[in-house]
Order: sequence, then C-alpha cells, then structure tokens
Amino acid sequence: MYTQGFGEVLTDIMTANIAFADIPTASAILDASNYTFQAVTFGKDAAGYTRHAHVVSSTNYINGDSASGASAYDNGRLLVVNYGSDVANGASSYVVTSTYLQYSSTYNSVPNDPSPLDRRLERGSTSATHLSNYQYASAIVDLGHYANPAIDAQLSAIWNKVGGFGPSSNSDYYFMDNTSSFAFSGQVSSFFNANSLMDKYGYLTVSPLSGLGAALSSLGNPTSGSAFSEGALVFSSTDLNPGVGISNLAVRLKDGDAASLALFGGLHHIGVWCLDLKQMLRDGLTPPFSWDALNNTRKYRLVSKVTFWDNLLTHEDNGTDAGIEMLANPTASDFTFGGPVFLLKFNFT
Repeated sequence: MYTQGFGEVLTDIMTANIAFADIPTASAILDASNYTFQAVTFGKDAAGYTRHAHVVSSTNYINGDSASGASAYDNGRLLVVNYGSDVANGASSYVVTSTYLQYSSTYNSVPNDPSPLDRRLERGSTSATHLSNYQYASAIVDLGHYANPAIDAQLSAIWNKVGGFGPSSNSDYYFMDNTSSFAFSGQVSSFFNANSLMDKYGYLTVSPLSGLGAALSSLGNPTSGSAFSEGALVFSSTDLNPGVGISNLAVRLKDGDAASLALFGGLHHIGVWCLDLKQMLRDGLTPPFSWDALNNTRKYRLVSKVTFWDNLLTHEDNGTDAGIEMLANPTASDFTFGGPVFLLKFNFT
C-alpha cells in the first residue's frame, strides 16, 4: 500500500529544477539516489511496546533464578515470560498469543489498519512508558516502530526493555514459563548492528548493490554469501518479473534480529522510506547524504506500508529445540540461509 508520502516524492521528482545541473553546489540535488527507497522499518501493535519482553519484571532474576540484589530493569538481561508455556513437557518457545490471552481484557493487540495518510507504522503511541523512572527516559522517542537503542549512548543500558534489536556482541536472554520458573537461556546478537546497518531510530539502510535479481530468485540462493551484508536490497529482474515497471525490495531478518523481534512481540508492519529531501534542505543539510549508523542525520518520509494480521515471526518448537533458539541459530535447519526473507513488489505499470 502506498502512502501519501509516495505522491510527495513523485512531486519532488517532477518539480526539481533542472537548472541545478549547472550549479556545482546544487547539482547533487538531482541525483536519482535522493528519490529512491532508502530505509526499512519494522513494527507491531502499539500496546505491544509495553508487553512481551518490554515488561519490567516484579521479580529480579540472576542466572535465570529469582534472587534478591539484582539491579533494576532485569539486570540488563532480555527476560521473557511465556504465559502459555509448559516446560515440564520439553522445550517451549515464546508464544505471542499466550500474552494476548493472558491480558485480553486490557491488551488491544490489533495493529493499526493501513491508511494512505499514514506518516508512521503505528498511529498510537509506542513510547516505553514503563521506563519512566529511568535517568534518560526522555531520550526514548515515540517512533511508531521498533527502535534500536543498543547503539544509543543514553539507552544502551536498557535496550533489553526498549527493544527491539540486540547489541552487536552476544547478550543473554532468559526464558521463563508462566510460573516464572527457569526454562532455558541463550544469547542473541544483532546482525544489523554488527554490520552498522541500522541507526538508533530503527531505520535499516538500503544496500547500494544492484543486479541481484537472478540471485534472489527461488532457483538461486537468496540469503547466502554477502547479498544482505549492506542492508535491504532493491532490484528489478526479468527473471522474477516478466515485463517492465516492477521493482522489488527484499529484507532479511537474520539470526539474533529475528529472535529478538519475536521475543519483543513479533512483526506486523514493514515500512519503506525515502529521503525527505525538502526537510533536509530546510535543515541546512545538503547532498550527498552519507549514511552513518551512529550519527545518522538523514530525515525520512514513509512511502509504503504493509500490515499483516498474523505475526510474521510465528515459529514452532522442533523436538527438544525451542523455536526461539532456532531463530537465533544461523545453522538451524529451518533457516539454512540465515533467517526469514521478506520480498515486497512494487508494480509501476
């Protein structure tokens, strides 16, 4: 679904003054890269940003067991309680619907339906109000999608409660059943952050690579090698789409990024963003607009949004292996190529 922002970008393209081409300091405004897809974000229901792994437990945990003396906000660990799990019968993964059912009287878990007027993924507030006593709580921005506080100097200490992407190095998570008994633990690390592909506001950059259509076909190897090593991919291919006027955007949630989003409540929205060129020019920023994950000055405009009733990260246990562990495992049989890949097609014909 296209939003109003898409029409605004097309208007910017058609009204750009071609005379800029003769002005050395302004010619870069006409560069085609200023008007293409530049970022992807991920989201879910607004109320979910204070549920799931976002919740601050009333019990402090050390090494998976309740004990006194642990620091606030679950001692920096990613702690998840599954209200529908039963560890006595073997591995049990985090089932998002169990949280829905546990709090069905107070939890509106339905994501916003998409509207062409949307400027963000969720229209309701996605602020982390449960962390209001934190020293830097004012730094938590209401974005409408998942943030990436693990690389924010002020918020990295509570990334495990803000969500939804882990640090670049391994971080512990603890899984509890509905009686708060320890079930299993593991580690997550963000592929996006390890490769500096996402800024602190959750904008995943788009790869400059091109000509990958054939490699991303069902006959190829869509997630092997370095295809996604520089971000989401935009491509067109007659191998995939006979004819003209069709562009594709592919994004992979690899290993720890898939697991952490599943623990924080899943994935219902994918947003596609272009640069807000006029806003950046008003702010005194001039092209070329370089990408820097730690200090990203780019401004974005939502141009397309897809919304799903079902959680795109729904998973199942596999024998004695919990599904959440397989999401975080790059060699798991279900994800031979490193994680789920989502392909969005744009037909301009």
